[in-house]
Amino acid sequence: MANKHKFAEPMYQKIALDLAEKIVQGKFQIGQKVSGRSVLAGQYSVSPETIRRATFMLKDLNIVQIDAGSGITITSVENAALLVERVRNIATLSDKKNEIEILLQQQAQQQESILLKINELMEQIEHYRSAAPILSYEIKITKDCRFLGKMISEINFWQNTSVTVIGIKRKGSIIISPGPYALFEENDIFIMVGREGSEESVRSYLYDTSL
Repeated sequence: MANKHKFAEPMYQKIALDLAEKIVQGKFQIGQKVSGRSVLAGQYSVSPETIRRATFMLKDLNIVQIDAGSGITITSVENAALLVERVRNIATLSDKKNEIEILLQQQAQQQESILLKINELMEQIEHYRSAAPILSYEIKITKDCRFLGKMISEINFWQNTSVTVIGIKRKGSIIISPGPYALFEENDIFIMVGREGSEESVRSYLYDTSL
């Protein structure tokens, strides 16, 4: 029987959304300072690294400003509202997740069903709709990866490889569409899509320290 997987929802995304909702609700005002990482980590019972990723997500969406020495400052209620609305509008993704969980309870078809759902996500990647062949493959992250502990966005992964990460197998879970704030962790298996021949360039970028 195939191994059962549970699907993980990144905690930093939940925290970023919760902070955005508080901004929309008026619990934080424009120009107001938000508690530091350590305080927020205690409030949400997570690590400071998780808070860092959540606040970087809000910074990238122009909802907050992060300045060394002065902390996190609220800069836009409008952008916070846009994030909250966007999450509400993608409720179908949650429905798809529930469908996958149901399929995982079924007997021999569970692995085939997961692959079908991953293929559906692959079809939604707009920038790969061209005449060139698109391939999917998996790469295991070992202790020799030079980007361990780094976020995908921090190393400009797509810009340097033209490859998109569509999933991560991690400790018995599959994270679908992990986004730019996912970390490279030892023993992860990254599921990627790219043009023919791109797999070798990805391996070289992740492991060739001479670059």
